[in-house]
Amino acid sequence: MRKKVEVFWVHADEELQSAVLSEHIDILDSEERKTYERYLVDCKKVEFLIGRLLVKGLVGQKLGLSPKQIRFFANEYGKLFIDYRAMTETIKRPVFFNLSHSQQMWVCALSEIEQTGIDVEAAHQDCVLEVMPTVFLEKEIAAVEEQAAPEGKRKVFYRLWTRKEAVMKAKGMGFSLPPLSFSVPAFGDLVEDTGFSFYTFSPLKGYLASVAVAREGSAQITYEVSRIEMAELLTGTVSYSG
Repeated sequence: MRKKVEVFWVHADEELQSAVLSEHIDILDSEERKTYERYLVDCKKVEFLIGRLLVKGLVGQKLGLSPKQIRFFANEYGKLFIDYRAMTETIKRPVFFNLSHSQQMWVCALSEIEQTGIDVEAAHQDCVLEVMPTVFLEKEIAAVEEQAAPEGKRKVFYRLWTRKEAVMKAKGMGFSLPPLSFSVPAFGDLVEDTGFSFYTFSPLKGYLASVAVAREGSAQITYEVSRIEMAELLTGTVSYSG
């Protein structure tokens, strides 16, 4: 049996201003609008609104609903889930999602597996190796340090970092799950480890993203990655074919 995880990413080629996005605010429900208004920095408003446009647009198309019908609730650690209780329609197969953002990149994973997490990082930045003892186990640190070239160290560092965060998000606990309490594979783009399937890819040069999905029995997990243009997202012309 196969289970497909669909990953979508969108990149803002230039910095967006919240005023440019003002016509899209109506996609937010009342609580989301309060959150949006509480942000004092313009870039945080843009980050929040683009994320909601991406998730609600994709989930809405997946379920055959308007994006404005999509509502969320958060668990005790802040992870968002689709609130099917708020829907009058009968949903035969629930969809789970996870969202991540870094600089001008947004990534979203859609899955029928509840424990699905994704993280993206701007990996062109120099990695701060000094933080490794607080987040990486000894064997993970060794995997980074054994790389001779700086580029190799950076790649392994961010592969480990994004996979750690993806697992913490998949389990719905964030950093409440200590990163030193579990290990992730340091090598390979598509790897199955104890309990999780991992897929790491670069949506654009300078970014690295990882998906972590809980393994369910003997089911084989496959990944499909698609780009969404910012213009498509803002005009509502994204054609979801999954």
